Amino acid sequence: VAADRAQALQAIRAANPPLKDRQHRQLFQDRNKGKPSLTLIKTRRILSFAIFILFVLLFAGAEKMSAVLSGILPPLQFVPALLRTLTRPDVVFLAGLAFILLITMLFGRVYCSFLCPLGTLQDLLMAGSKRLGLRPAPSYAKPLNVLRYGLLALTAATALFGSLSLVILLDPYSLTGRMLTHFLQPLAAHAYNLFILVLKPFDLYLHPKQTTFIPLAVGATTGGFVLLVSILALRHGRLYCNTVCPVGTLLGLLSRASVFHFALHPKTCLACRRCESACKAACIDPQNAAVDMSRCVGCFNCLDACSSGVIRYQKRQRQPKTSRWSPSRRRLILAGIAAASGFWALNANLRECFSARDAGANPAVTPPGSISAQRFSQACTACSLCVSACPTRVLTPTLTAFGLSGPLQPKMNYEKSYCDYECDVCGRVCPTGAILPIGLAEKKLTQIGEAELLKDICVVYVDDRNCGACGEVCPTHAIRFTEKETILYPEIDRQYCIGCGACQLACPTTPRSIVVHARPEHKKAQKYIHPETSGESRTSSDQDFPF
Repeated sequence: VAADRAQALQAIRAANPPLKDRQHRQLFQDRNKGKPSLTLIKTRRILSFAIFILFVLLFAGAEKMSAVLSGILPPLQFVPALLRTLTRPDVVFLAGLAFILLITMLFGRVYCSFLCPLGTLQDLLMAGSKRLGLRPAPSYAKPLNVLRYGLLALTAATALFGSLSLVILLDPYSLTGRMLTHFLQPLAAHAYNLFILVLKPFDLYLHPKQTTFIPLAVGATTGGFVLLVSILALRHGRLYCNTVCPVGTLLGLLSRASVFHFALHPKTCLACRRCESACKAACIDPQNAAVDMSRCVGCFNCLDACSSGVIRYQKRQRQPKTSRWSPSRRRLILAGIAAASGFWALNANLRECFSARDAGANPAVTPPGSISAQRFSQACTACSLCVSACPTRVLTPTLTAFGLSGPLQPKMNYEKSYCDYECDVCGRVCPTGAILPIGLAEKKLTQIGEAELLKDICVVYVDDRNCGACGEVCPTHAIRFTEKETILYPEIDRQYCIGCGACQLACPTTPRSIVVHARPEHKKAQKYIHPETSGESRTSSDQDFPF
């Protein structure tokens, strides 16, 4: 059979001599006028670029724009839609998850081609490197099944045992969100503030934008992963999507049984290997006339490159049932079972290791609506959408505040800012349900922490002089003053304190003489009721400026 096939290929080559690039392009244009493949490619490119621009606006645009786009784009991303469906079922996210699964079962991994923002970013990098002549000619590469299925199994196992660490690090949506929030948003804010300085000589004044504080370790970690994805894209195309990304691997398993698939018809093949060179996923094997649908991202570039119609996108034909069992597959399944058993046996130790930092002396303060630090850490993918949408920039991504189970997850950083009493945007934009949209009225009574007054360093108690900065900014009247010899001494009434951090930020001492400690489990604070003041003078605790 191989000899007959070789003779047939030689005959085809003799009848169809190789063409120069210009002749091949002209031949392709003549043969493919009005072909549906061109429409598919153009549509895919327009959709993918438009969705990527919307993602840029979602994470790096204005706060109001983020609030609008947060209800449109995250439901169309696999990991947020899946987690939201599992943690807090929502009709929109459930519909988004069903849509992703449906198009995968029908058309293959087209999700990776136009819906995934990280995939579009890699395509842009590949297109730029190709124009500059920096990218080597793509060619078929054997799948690294042990690595990609091993990473998928490990990611699923750690998630089932309460840690989203691998999901956080490898999820394409979360990685794109961190890249845009940690790098692009600060650049956009600085550019806007520079524009404001240019307008000042013309007596035109605008409100400057506050930038998000990104710790060096967090920025280095995010930058390292972005650099890894970029290098893989420039050198090997969609290798990250087909080997590292758990979403791509899972959707690749489903696309093996998709209704429509790519197929090669070797009888008319010219052996030009242009389809192989055009494939960004390195999944076309022209030598064996096969397309690996588990790695194909549905870009349709191969249809564009093939001038003889050898590659076709067609409905899958039923194949006769044959035994596909092999020793390698048996070893892979046994290895998966052994790994799962090992994780199950080590479950308690893993939980203790992952949450060791959470039980420390200074746990992180989580946003209102997260209910508890443990629940927040088990549902947050560290996409940084809440960080980018926060108007006061109090939410700061951290590297180890939540232990090994929650790298890069955000916390309330009261050294840099405070939680606005009239704001609940983080709960409204969170795509996974880690921060629930509890509403502004409930948020104002949610106690996420408690303030502690350190009298041994407070200037009022140490120097016997008035200050009152903490009482001026407290929105819940949790700080009252007791007058002694014209000096007003602050005291904290914890039943009213919600832990917003305004007092800690306003405190003028270094270190702060009033600090907010986290509540691992959020609870409800008492609502402050103004005392009756008719006919009586106001008490010192009700005065705007008590000193």
